[in-house]
Amino acid sequence: MNDAIRFPKTVYLLRHAHAAWARPGLRDFDRPLDQRGEADASVIASVIRERGIAPELVLCSSAVRCNQTCDIISSALPPDTDIRLLESLYSNDYHHYIKQIADSRAQSVMIIGHNPMIEDTAIALAFTADEKAARRLQKGFPTAGLAIFETNRSEANAENGGRLSELLSPKKASKLTNH
Repeated sequence: MNDAIRFPKTVYLLRHAHAAWARPGLRDFDRPLDQRGEADASVIASVIRERGIAPELVLCSSAVRCNQTCDIISSALPPDTDIRLLESLYSNDYHHYIKQIADSRAQSVMIIGHNPMIEDTAIALAFTADEKAARRLQKGFPTAGLAIFETNRSEANAENGGRLSELLSPKKASKLTNH
């Protein structure tokens, strides 16, 4: 089998944390995290650290709020984690997100991105789901939410090829961690 098209075994989808509202003269791309967003990203980072979540590759939108979320999350990742900033994750649709995951050649990939793309990607990947995780996803993908997928697909076209094992919101994560 060609390793170049092997879909990762584990996919983590992380929506950027809560951002400040747009201000006059501030492009959407440049919106920073607000205080709540920084706190929520820290909670998710604590869960990542406590569970030993260590994606081989992190693909992050280069928008300011995603980059700041990534900076907070990266403190919980191994220091040699390959982190790549991609402007294309800011404006492309979920097909692009899935292509980036499939083309990564990594065994585990995390994408830090935006809605509606993150939510659409989660829906596209989910063939089966933990019942509680599926109910949470139906309610929407929260800011700083982390979806964890286990896949067994080998094709680059991986839609409907994963099992959503968990969808953590910062609120739920804070109950699971000592943060």
